[in-house]
Amino acid sequence: MIDFQKARQAFQRYVSQYDANIPSIRMKIIHTYEVMKCSDYLCEQLGLNQEDKDLASLIALLHDIGRFEQWMKYESFADYKTVDHALFSSHLLFDDGLIREFIDDSQYDQIIKVAIEQHNKYQIDQGFDERTLLFIHLIRDADKLDNFRVKDEEDIETTLYVSLTQVNQETISPAIYDQFYHQKLIYGPTRQTHLDMWLSYIAFIFDLHFSVSLKYIREHDWVNRSFDRLNPQDEKTHQQYEILRQKAIDYIH
Repeated sequence: MIDFQKARQAFQRYVSQYDANIPSIRMKIIHTYEVMKCSDYLCEQLGLNQEDKDLASLIALLHDIGRFEQWMKYESFADYKTVDHALFSSHLLFDDGLIREFIDDSQYDQIIKVAIEQHNKYQIDQGFDERTLLFIHLIRDADKLDNFRVKDEEDIETTLYVSLTQVNQETISPAIYDQFYHQKLIYGPTRQTHLDMWLSYIAFIFDLHFSVSLKYIREHDWVNRSFDRLNPQDEKTHQQYEILRQKAIDYIH
């Protein structure tokens, strides 16, 4: 049984340790609640029962629990420079025992643990049963869906750590252009510029599992809104950028 009021109160207590006036901390608190909304949307669209909705919401509430301590230790959310935030979140919850602050019943522990550990992977590991995969796909899609809102609402400096002017002066790396052009999720280590990074966020659409997730993208016009935030100044780069915009639009339709 999931007591969601208990879980939300525990989350509020946990994040109260961190200064919400720090933009990155505030961003992750808001992100957590918005991922829960995206998860609820997917569950409603998929017609899931209340138990599964509650479990999906709990996973959404906890999926980035390690982000706060990650920021305080490293002042960065770049996993490749710091720690894998999904595994760190799992460690806090299940190795340090934090999970019992959120839910007394241990019957859901394995699904929660696995879903959190898999939510940021480039590819899902093999060998999971159908029910576990459902919750893995739910949190992966919900997390990606809210990333479009984050990139739309937050300052470029907060999300890319450089100025808008600098990003617009950059070019698209050949490897990134090729992956996006062929409608593939971008492999993080191949990114070389901040513009590459921005395109990698938009390329999340290529990894969405549920058709209703693509519907959500269309309903909010996230592809155009994301592309519109930048305006590459180099003529060739601008042309490439618009070609990739059309590739993304073609994909979601």
